Amino acid sequence: MPDLKDKVAVVTGATRGIGRQAALALARRGAHVVAVGRTSRDAPHAALPGSVVEVAEALEAWGIEAIGVQADLSDEAATAAIIDTTLDRFGRADIVVNNAAYTSNGPMLEVPWHRWQRAFRVQVVAPLQLATGFLPGMIERGHGAICNVSSGVSQSLTPGLSLYSTTKLAMERWSDYLDLELSGSGVAVNTLRVDRLVATEGWQHIADTQGVEVASGGASVIEMVEPSLVGDQIAWMLEQASSWTGNTLGIDEVATLGGPAVPPTSNEKTAKGTTS
Repeated sequence: MPDLKDKVAVVTGATRGIGRQAALALARRGAHVVAVGRTSRDAPHAALPGSVVEVAEALEAWGIEAIGVQADLSDEAATAAIIDTTLDRFGRADIVVNNAAYTSNGPMLEVPWHRWQRAFRVQVVAPLQLATGFLPGMIERGHGAICNVSSGVSQSLTPGLSLYSTTKLAMERWSDYLDLELSGSGVAVNTLRVDRLVATEGWQHIADTQGVEVASGGASVIEMVEPSLVGDQIAWMLEQASSWTGNTLGIDEVATLGGPAVPPTSNEKTAKGTTS
C-alpha cells in the first residue's frame, strides 16, 4: 500500500460528517490536509457547529500541516480558488476527495430548475473542475488518487430524491470515463458509494427537527454506520496501489475486500441512540 505520509490531500465538505472524518483519517496517516467547506467562523452554519478553520486547527494540534479553505462549490471562481490556494501553499495535491454535496428533496415538478443547476454544479461540475485542476501535476509526477463519494440512491428510484440520485449517478459516470482516459498514468480514480445511512451531525439535526422517518428516507436505521467508519474506508481506498482503480464500491463491498469493517454491535447502538 502507498504511504500517505506527507501526501497533500484536498477534502471537500470537510467541516463535519463524512468529510471531516476523512480529513482526520488521512491526517492520522500523516497526510497534509486542505479542508474545504462552506462554513467558516465568519460565515457559520445556521444550525450546526464547526468550521473549516476549526478542522484545520485540530489537525495542526496533531502536528499535521493543514489549512481550511472556505468555498462554495456552486461558484466557479471559488472552486478555482481552492486549486490556487492549495498550489500556493503546498505546490501540489496528491489526493482529491470529492465529498461535498447538495440536495433539494421533493417531486421533480416541485424542485425549481435552478436547484438542479446548483446540484449539478456541486456534485458533478465542481468535483471535475477540482480533479482536472490537479491532474496535470499528478500525471507529471506519475502518481495521484481521486476518491469520489457517491450515494446508494444513485442506484434506486427513491421518491423525492430524483435530484440527488441523478447527480450522484452522473458523478459515478464521469469517474468511470476519467479512469478510462487515465489508464497507465499512475493516477487512481475510485468511488465510494455510501449505501448505508450515516450518523452525521446533519442527519441527527434532521432527525431531531423533522423526525427519524424523514431523516432516513425509508432506509434502515438498524444498518446505520458512524461517519468515522466511512472516513477510514475512504483512507483505505486511497492507500491502495495505483493499479487498483476504476472501482465503485459500497460500504460492505469495501469491507469484504479487506477495508474497515462495519462493527456488528455499532448498528444496534446507533439505532437505540436516535431521536424520534
